[in-house]
Amino acid sequence: MSTTLEAPAAPAPEMPDPDAIAEDAPTPAEHDQEHVEEAPARPLRRIMVMVAVIAAICGVLVATIGFALSYRSLQHAALDWGFGARGAKAFPIGIDGGVIAFVAIDLVLVWRRIARPLLRYAAHGMTAVTIALNISAAVGDRGVWEVLTTDPGRVLGHAVMPILLVLCVEAVRHFVVRTAELEDGTGGIPPQRWLMDFRGTWSIFRTMRTWDRTYAEVREQRRELAIHRVWQEHSQEIAAGRLDALPGLLAPHGVTVEEALAMPARMRRAEQERQQTAAREARILAQEAAAEERTAAQEERLAALAAEAEALRAQGEVDVLRAEVDGERQAAEHRARAAASTADIEASAAARAAERRATEEQRRADAEQEAEETAKTAAARRRAADDERKAAEAESITARTKSETAARMRKAAEDERAGKRAAEEAALKEEAAQEARGRTAAHREAAARAELAALAAEDAARLSERERTIRRVARMILVEAGGTAIALPLARIEQVFGVSNGTASGYRSDAADLIAGGYDHRTDPLHHVAASAV
Repeated sequence: MSTTLEAPAAPAPEMPDPDAIAEDAPTPAEHDQEHVEEAPARPLRRIMVMVAVIAAICGVLVATIGFALSYRSLQHAALDWGFGARGAKAFPIGIDGGVIAFVAIDLVLVWRRIARPLLRYAAHGMTAVTIALNISAAVGDRGVWEVLTTDPGRVLGHAVMPILLVLCVEAVRHFVVRTAELEDGTGGIPPQRWLMDFRGTWSIFRTMRTWDRTYAEVREQRRELAIHRVWQEHSQEIAAGRLDALPGLLAPHGVTVEEALAMPARMRRAEQERQQTAAREARILAQEAAAEERTAAQEERLAALAAEAEALRAQGEVDVLRAEVDGERQAAEHRARAAASTADIEASAAARAAERRATEEQRRADAEQEAEETAKTAAARRRAADDERKAAEAESITARTKSETAARMRKAAEDERAGKRAAEEAALKEEAAQEARGRTAAHREAAARAELAALAAEDAARLSERERTIRRVARMILVEAGGTAIALPLARIEQVFGVSNGTASGYRSDAADLIAGGYDHRTDPLHHVAASAV
């Protein structure tokens, strides 16, 4: 049996549920551990502690004496072998020190559960070398066989101390290994089992190596499997109450009479526990699925609210830009009309001034001609009168033109003022739109927070689906209909929840009663819980 200790293996997979009959039976590791803890009574424990102390002292004494005698023998032999004075003193230390080093390292690795068999074999090899060197030093020039036949005590005296050291070390090693096996339940397969059941033991060994399981785990697994097969084969007889043969059937598998008679009750109890566990897991899975659905629906609602708020914000920005463009266009039109009117007025004034200058020149020419031509004085006077009349008419036309020009300028000024007023109105509309967007966003945010608080309250209260629907209808009445149930159309409820007209009417009526009872998700989302507590 290998004494190599490995790291504790992972727990064996859970056996089928019928094997619960063996739950009360301790595993071999637990059984051994109980004996380790309960066997020594207090007086016996004191005695064994004293024995262990004596054994440790004697072991150290034997090792010290053995190394001292070995040192002297090897030193004399080293002198004869030509090592010199210093080499003869160092040679025994190297040999015996190697033995101590390998033994100590092997014990430490065994204690740390990472044993390395090569170190143990190296320690035994170094011990064998020490024994051989001691025997060689003892026989001197004579042959080993001659000394062994003539003086065997001489050879045995030089070999017995290293052998005692090996025995002490093996005893300590066995103590460390066995203690670790009892603590971890990782003992190997006993040799006698190979003799009594080679085929079954080989199957256990193969399972241990294939699945990295301990002997105790595999043995307990096979025992429980055998009990399970007996249970399956005779389950009908056991169910009928015929339990007399059950202890005999289970006795080969290490089950006591009391455990065998109590097996049906344990099986029923295990079946009930398994059903309860399955039902509990199913409920947990259903609750998790419902919570995930509610979370997904809530995220969808929040996304819809955010999209609606973004659309409103974009529409407000478009309205502001449209108002600004309209104002600028009207102002440009007013400025263009004013410029055109001004140009017309200036052109008319220039034409009238040219006419007046021509009239004056004509009058002066007529006067000169009248002075020169006395005969034409009367005619000149008539023409002068006509000219004066025309001048008066021109003056009248000029005055009328000035009046019209002033009127057009006043109209242009009014148009410019109207453009400024339009720009100011556009700015006011922009401010109003900004305020409206802010109020809309705040309203949407408050509504979203209230909706989240209401949903959290509903989740905490564990309301049914109908109660949740009625509360959603109540929130729609408060938000969309101003708190008046009749103002919320039944078609709106049918569209949102996909229900018939009669069901929608029932939802609206129950929601109205809930609001009348004081429900308001914006100020009291836990109203239903509080009311229930009261």
